[in-house]
Amino acid sequence: MTSKTYAIDAATGLIKRELGLAALTADAYVGTQQDQGAAAITDFVAVVNVESCKVSAGDETYLLRVIGSNVADRSDGQVLGTLELGDAGTLPIETVDTLAGDHRVIRCRSEINDTSFRYLDLHLDVAGTSPSIGFGAFFSKEF
Repeated sequence: MTSKTYAIDAATGLIKRELGLAALTADAYVGTQQDQGAAAITDFVAVVNVESCKVSAGDETYLLRVIGSNVADRSDGQVLGTLELGDAGTLPIETVDTLAGDHRVIRCRSEINDTSFRYLDLHLDVAGTSPSIGFGAFFSKEF
């Protein structure tokens, strides 16, 4: 089996969420906004390591979106990539529930329709009965 390596850089905004933090239960931007300094086209990945994921009610979903914007308040935000997690019965493409230990990667480019973005964010959208998910996440380049 082939393995991938991802560099972890502690620069502001690249580590989106440390492992071992309390589970998230509400919609929120995750971590500090990554500022590239200027609008730039960057190929990168968002690496997500699931620590816990409540699926016991059978209706929980967790949508992670990588957002690009050129305004710090995200008012012009565009979705660069998505990852759907949760109960397999609620997800159109999954056949197995999300479990602790799952390792997922969202491949992204900070450009859509000839518009490149300065700011990069990770947003979590939760739904279902008492959703709760614990994970670590960071942005990196793929090697």
